[in-house]
Amino acid sequence: MRRIVTTLMAACLLFFVACSDEGDDVTIYNGDTFTSDYKANQMYSTLSLYESIARQPEMTKELIQATAKLAQYDTITAIAPLDKEAEVERGTARGKCLAACFSAIARQPEAYDDIVWAAEKFLGTTEIKSMSEKILKYSRLCALEGVTESLARQPEIVDLFDSFSMKFLGTGIK
Repeated sequence: MRRIVTTLMAACLLFFVACSDEGDDVTIYNGDTFTSDYKANQMYSTLSLYESIARQPEMTKELIQATAKLAQYDTITAIAPLDKEAEVERGTARGKCLAACFSAIARQPEAYDDIVWAAEKFLGTTEIKSMSEKILKYSRLCALEGVTESLARQPEIVDLFDSFSMKFLGTGIK
């Protein structure tokens, strides 16, 4: 009887320890990567916004408001500084979102200004002081898929893509 009670108490203790909330460290699967950095997850959560703007440009303001509310930040400065300990995760999240921006521009070039406005708000340009070279390096790497797909889809607007790349990736594509 004593052994059963001891075992049950140990099991209950382990259950309560496993269920305790230890801060904001949650690992989330983002397509093909796992991240536990909350700010990177906030950035990554804006991914669908850019394609949504391309689908319904007249809803841009409402889409941005909903994104800001649910992502829990309304400008990149709200989650700055982009700390050194999570540069890889944040650069990766930012790059995947920029890839979505390139795809959205290729889908709806007329929505370019709205997509740029949203990207400035949620992803930041290269002019942000906390935008390190390491974040930009990973952003470029992860944005590449969107860049090449977009160029193949809309080769006639390469200048538009080049301008977007300069502003958000710090390098042209031409």
